Amino acid sequence: MIAALVLGGGCDRRASEPPSSEPPPLAETATITLAQLCEEPIRAWAVLDAGGSIVAVTRGGCLGRVEHPDDGPLWHLVAQLQARDQPQPSWELHTWLDEHGRPRHAELRTAELVTRFAWQDDALVVRRLGDQLVITSADPLWVTPNHALYLREVMLRLGVLRQHGWVPELDTLATLELELTRLDDDRAQARAGAGVLALEGAARGLAGLQIGAVMAGDALIYRPLAERTLAEFLPAVPMPRYRPPDDLALVPVEIPASSAGAPTLAAELVVDTLEPRGPRPAVLFLGGAGPQDRHGIVPDSAVDLGSHELHDALARAGFVVLRFDDRGVGDSEVGEDPTPGFLALVDDGRRALAMLASRPEVDPKRIVVIGHGEGALHASILAAERVGKRKHAIAGLVLLAGPGRNLRELVYDEIRASLAGRREGEIRTVVARAQQVHDAALADEELPASSEGARRWMVEAFAEDPLARLARVRAPILALQGGKDFQVSPERDFGPITALIDKRGPKGSATELFPELDHLFKPEPGISTPGHYADLRRRVDPSFMAVVVAWALERCT
Repeated sequence: MIAALVLGGGCDRRASEPPSSEPPPLAETATITLAQLCEEPIRAWAVLDAGGSIVAVTRGGCLGRVEHPDDGPLWHLVAQLQARDQPQPSWELHTWLDEHGRPRHAELRTAELVTRFAWQDDALVVRRLGDQLVITSADPLWVTPNHALYLREVMLRLGVLRQHGWVPELDTLATLELELTRLDDDRAQARAGAGVLALEGAARGLAGLQIGAVMAGDALIYRPLAERTLAEFLPAVPMPRYRPPDDLALVPVEIPASSAGAPTLAAELVVDTLEPRGPRPAVLFLGGAGPQDRHGIVPDSAVDLGSHELHDALARAGFVVLRFDDRGVGDSEVGEDPTPGFLALVDDGRRALAMLASRPEVDPKRIVVIGHGEGALHASILAAERVGKRKHAIAGLVLLAGPGRNLRELVYDEIRASLAGRREGEIRTVVARAQQVHDAALADEELPASSEGARRWMVEAFAEDPLARLARVRAPILALQGGKDFQVSPERDFGPITALIDKRGPKGSATELFPELDHLFKPEPGISTPGHYADLRRRVDPSFMAVVVAWALERCT
């Protein structure tokens, strides 16, 4: 023992009491360094149900010191929760710590959603789907999902005994107070309310502790496992994919190229059975603006527009549904013109409608055309024409969030809505820049290189009058609109459409507003934004789909 040396009065005086044989309290022992932590193998625990069966595995480990794009060298930790018999984690949390063991960045991934976190001064900034939440706290915060046992162990070994956490599943703060008790040289326990963490390696103090069993009252809820590998990481950007239903058949077909240079489009028919039973009613679906595949998935993004849910519901009701990949998307060809105009896209729908009417399993007199967004304007144009060799009229037209005014004005409103929360001067600048581009396109003047490819689309689309097109339709019309839509206005678009249909709509026409649905006809609890379109947890509203299916059946019986 090194005695304490006290200086005073010109004399030395050494302590005479014998050293204590009691070890220091665990809370006062040395903590682990991040370099030591990252030399250790992966840690894993079984998550148990009330009967002691394994329902999930929670695991974690350190990937070492890495160069973070924002803050330079940081230590990268990963924790995962994986439900039993599932091929991928339920969630995965990446946390980056600085040299002092403080979190600086984190990223919570699920198969449907990614939430990012950043620590700025005394605040935790949460970014999700374009939204931002700032949480201020006098105490250091960690991101602590439920079952993140590895993070709890890391915090304990770093000396964080009062553990303040943000629980992302609940979007709430929670605090865990750990009371440490040394049981003997090798064992200790930590109490937190009714929970008890059995700790091993107490002889080395906090640095050497590891969580063994965890009890809640008399029930064992975690026990250690010998796993030494992490599951394959979830993607940093979720990629949606269509899962073919077991009760439907998908028949690959092609929309043939035209002599004018329009490309071959890959498509499929969705039917409830392949058994022949005579010509059936059919639906052609025309998607909205921007590239998307036949299922409504936007390429290289986390956006699933959800149109496949409506297609499948119609097929289950007995319709033959035709859906196709946009030009240059999926298996569709680009064609001779890589920058098609508005009328070329309308003609793609026209070719699709002709092909559908020619199919032997389809009754050409019972075809309903459904268009979404800009596709609703395409559908209005086609609905005023005749179909197939015998020039039948379509049985019905369904407009989903269809424009009721010139698309140019609609674009400006969409820009304003997407910039909500920005300074008014900034919004005006962006709108003015768009107006200048549009003016130049219509005047056949020079455009920025980034806008040149859209010149023909702007010239042709801005010449369209959606209400005039709709007034020429003689088939029954169903117009539906979401009240939370920021792309197509319930007042300035759906309002005029409703007025026209109420006054002049063909017999059997109807309109309906769904106040809590967005442009994709998915429930929106808050304010709809472009970022919310990437929320793969949301589904198309069943009541909306039921209205479409019931109306289409009524038109075709």
